[in-house]
Amino acid sequence: MNVNDSEKMAGLLESRGWTQVYAERSASLFIVNTCAVREKAQEKLFSYLGRLKRYKELDPACTIVVAGCVSQLLKEEIRRRAPFVDLLLGTNAYPRLLEYLDQREESDFRLSRHWNEVTSLHRRSSFSAFLSIMEGCDNFCSYCVVPFTRGREKSRPLSLILRELDELSAQGYKEVVLLGQNVDAYLDPEKGGGFADLLEVVAQRSGASWIRFLTSHPSKFSLRIAEVMARNDKICRALHLPFQAGSDRILSLMNRGYSKAEYLSLVKAIKERVPDIAMAADIIVGFPTEREEDFLETMEIVEEVRFENIFSFLYSPRPGTKSSKMEDDVPPSVKGERLIRLQERQKEIQLEENLKRIGSVQRVLLEERNRKDPSQTVGRTAGGRVVNILGPCETGQFADILIDGAGPHNLKGRIPL
Repeated sequence: MNVNDSEKMAGLLESRGWTQVYAERSASLFIVNTCAVREKAQEKLFSYLGRLKRYKELDPACTIVVAGCVSQLLKEEIRRRAPFVDLLLGTNAYPRLLEYLDQREESDFRLSRHWNEVTSLHRRSSFSAFLSIMEGCDNFCSYCVVPFTRGREKSRPLSLILRELDELSAQGYKEVVLLGQNVDAYLDPEKGGGFADLLEVVAQRSGASWIRFLTSHPSKFSLRIAEVMARNDKICRALHLPFQAGSDRILSLMNRGYSKAEYLSLVKAIKERVPDIAMAADIIVGFPTEREEDFLETMEIVEEVRFENIFSFLYSPRPGTKSSKMEDDVPPSVKGERLIRLQERQKEIQLEENLKRIGSVQRVLLEERNRKDPSQTVGRTAGGRVVNILGPCETGQFADILIDGAGPHNLKGRIPL
């Protein structure tokens, strides 16, 4: 979401004549777009602001703006710790960015229940595009600040989504990623269609070869979505379905709205409809009162599902959430040891699954030159697997790649002779 928000702000600024620069010393305006999901990202903000303070001292006329979720959540702390910041913008402020800059006036931090449309975007990629369909969250998981920083769920009208989709098709985009905190909660405010309806229309109408979507919530995922995926070749067989914890006790404390058995039953039903689907998940380790037996239930889900990838983190208490008031009796050393065990086992699973693909030919979207080894090109399969390809290739194109090597985090391949 933050990348897409940054593209919107950059597009608005370019419409006014601003030019994006990539050297800090050349900038007269700094906009720091922030994430508040974990404490580590929050502290990175204050570290970076300390660096920007030097530019402010050298050029008092330069403007420093903090936008996004940390600004929404911790505006008073930012004012206290970084008084040199010129402007704070909340998460609903992007459409009026230019107005706030002109007036040097802080945004209204009230969270709207209505969709705010921004039509000017500076897209980072010329072949893969984010397409926002909804924003916000009504789930109120006990550890999560998203409902407090992004507000309640608000869906973008289908007519506006299709207008942008048509523009992307005309511009030749190869991949479109439908974006929202909980895309499966989408509900067209004009005609009432749900996410499965939207996905079907997008797959039929888009000129892109690949359609993806991020992110889904297990309690709202309809099997109709899996059925739409199964009958539309344009929709990538990839699903990010966070489960966060394997223990019913911890899931209840998290207010996730499902049990371990319900999650595994859902995954089974999805795989029956889309047998070749690549699954990914988010996992929190060390939630307050997590016992060893609770953690082992998380490991059981990892073993059974065999995810293509996981995003795993130590629990991070966030201001204003219910879990931040819970007694956290899990020692940091225990949390760290559990996270290592989880990540090491997932690494083994990824290697085992990747080795099975040696000798296969995979359709790959070529994305960029390998930054560590310019003699290689980096791409991704429809399932999201990273592929390092020997030799320079034209990026932004698809290629059939013969897989001749594998590691835990990527495949290796070449264009067949």
